[in-house]
Amino acid sequence: MEKETKKQHTIELSNRCKCSMSGIDKVISSSDTAIILSSSYGGLEISGKSLKISKYDVDDGSLCFEGELDSIKYSAPKVPLLKRIFK
Repeated sequence: MEKETKKQHTIELSNRCKCSMSGIDKVISSSDTAIILSSSYGGLEISGKSLKISKYDVDDGSLCFEGELDSIKYSAPKVPLLKRIFK
């Protein structure tokens, strides 16, 4: 069985107000207080104030946003049901 290779995932934060990321698979939702993403290493929830996505490139998975950042929280990727049953 071949091991799945993941895209590189990076976060670069400047002065807690400008952020650029790579390895983003999907933007799930976005508001001025939260941005919820799916990354190559699981779910990602960003919270803060006046958050605004300034750039998102679906092809290369890069995303940039601005605003007052309060937190970045990861959630583990969900393991498919069959994988959990048949370990």
